[in-house]
Amino acid sequence: MKSSAGNVRTMLHFGIPLARSSSLKRAVRRIGAASIGLSLIAVTTACMPDIHRNEGFPPPRVTAIAAGSPGGLDLTTRITNDGFEAADIDTFMSIENMGGGGGNPARAAVLQRENDGTSVVFESNRIFLSNITGTTTMSLEDFTPIAQLTTDYEVWIVKAGSEYDSAKKVLNDVKGDPSSVNFGIGTVPSDDQLNVLRPASEFGVDELSKLNLVAFSDGGDLNNELLGGRIDVASTGMSEAMELVDSGDIEIIAVSAPEPVDLAPGVPTWHDLGMDITINHWRGVFGPADMPEDAVDWWRKALQEAVETDDFVKQSDALGINPDYLAGDEWLETVIQPEKKESTEVLKKVGLVK
Repeated sequence: MKSSAGNVRTMLHFGIPLARSSSLKRAVRRIGAASIGLSLIAVTTACMPDIHRNEGFPPPRVTAIAAGSPGGLDLTTRITNDGFEAADIDTFMSIENMGGGGGNPARAAVLQRENDGTSVVFESNRIFLSNITGTTTMSLEDFTPIAQLTTDYEVWIVKAGSEYDSAKKVLNDVKGDPSSVNFGIGTVPSDDQLNVLRPASEFGVDELSKLNLVAFSDGGDLNNELLGGRIDVASTGMSEAMELVDSGDIEIIAVSAPEPVDLAPGVPTWHDLGMDITINHWRGVFGPADMPEDAVDWWRKALQEAVETDDFVKQSDALGINPDYLAGDEWLETVIQPEKKESTEVLKKVGLVK
């Protein structure tokens, strides 16, 4: 559903199971006698694994909840499913999209299901940002970090032909009047939001709370609002912008990478603009706390195999995503915890820490 540009989008919630093809129905239709057909069905069914029953690992069926639709989390979930198939992982993956609510509905869903290791959520740093900003009581400690899969840089994008053809012009305007530019972000809280607050802060914008940030449920809605002229600048993941960049509908005016990016030739980084800012937007997989150990081990092995397939790598490259597998414990210690501390400090400046 669409709402006015000043409102947060309504939650999208729908399930999209991705099944492997079967020739059973075609075979049955070719059998002339109904009795013979029924016999074949009975025999075939008896030989097939029951994908609706999970008895240990590896399981016949798992559920991946993408905490966004459409957008980077949805894309990451789907290319991971493709990686499963390319790696010949013999487990049926059902994908459910739960957009909106800053990822809270998706995370709540995985906690509400049986903790047997078969349901996980694909999420970003909202796993801790939402708790810091008080939009949920769910905290990082309620989840098991299974693995980081990809990293992605944040970008500022504008509609082609916009008066804001450089990030410096945007920053100069908001330094003079913080509310003069309409920024669109995918959700609150998020790296999209931090990719506005941190540059504005370092550029010398004193009243960060007066910045005009409009939040939407996901990157797909955000791009539509930008094209419709209802926002001036969008802050989003590079992977969510590339299709429109390639079509010529939008232009990138800044990227949060530590150095220039091939997919955005000539576009300055925050470092190029004199600011010590790098925002590495990761996406990964989480299960509930106290997830069975055999399930965690299976997921980590399966996900690593999927990320290392040529199919996953090629699709990631086309989307502007970096395949970057990192197992849970190392991911937690070297990425998640340090980023949680840094983000808390930034959000305190705008009074968003609850």
